[in-house]
Amino acid sequence: MTVILAKQKLSYIPVPKVACTSLKAFFFEVENGFPFRDFRTSGRPWWIHHFYPSIPFADQKLALMEEHTRIAVVRDPVRRLLSCYSNRVMHHKELSEKRAGPALAEADLPCDPDLSTFVQRLPDYCAAVASIWHHAMPMVEYLGRDPQFYTHLYKIEATPDMQADVQRLTGSKAELKRLQTGGPKFGIDRLNAQEIARLKDFYDEDYAIFGAYC
Repeated sequence: MTVILAKQKLSYIPVPKVACTSLKAFFFEVENGFPFRDFRTSGRPWWIHHFYPSIPFADQKLALMEEHTRIAVVRDPVRRLLSCYSNRVMHHKELSEKRAGPALAEADLPCDPDLSTFVQRLPDYCAAVASIWHHAMPMVEYLGRDPQFYTHLYKIEATPDMQADVQRLTGSKAELKRLQTGGPKFGIDRLNAQEIARLKDFYDEDYAIFGAYC
């Protein structure tokens, strides 16, 4: 399940590419009193996402969160997509010939697309490669469609405020650290007006429901 801290009566629902690796590591330390670090058992690697997976809101065990402080962090959807391209496509090479060649060939999609191609054919890349869909899926699929479900919604720029609030609520001294930072940084100025409009259409529900919080 996602981050449900029974002892602290605190739940955090993560969204990929909204600082979720950093936030999961932070909440692990809040829950356990020591930092998480990657490890192996019998050669198998284990990461923070194995223990706190990012799952669709429809699959969340909401009954376990009823009396909890419920927290989420949101991000401008276009900036989130740029982060997805930078980290998953450029850094992790998830659309390379080696990683996704057969699936992309079957969908008639180029490997290692430039940013413009990725934006223009985003629905096709999401359909062809599950990891891209996981990281680019609209926020509403992870957070649901009712902002009032959350006790606190924080902009990604306000994570220091979130850290302070969690420390106050739990007594933890855990600190948020920046993780999963690989890849070049892309600003919205790398997109033309048509590309921005295309992405805003793709993320129209995110803007309608969570835009005021981003």
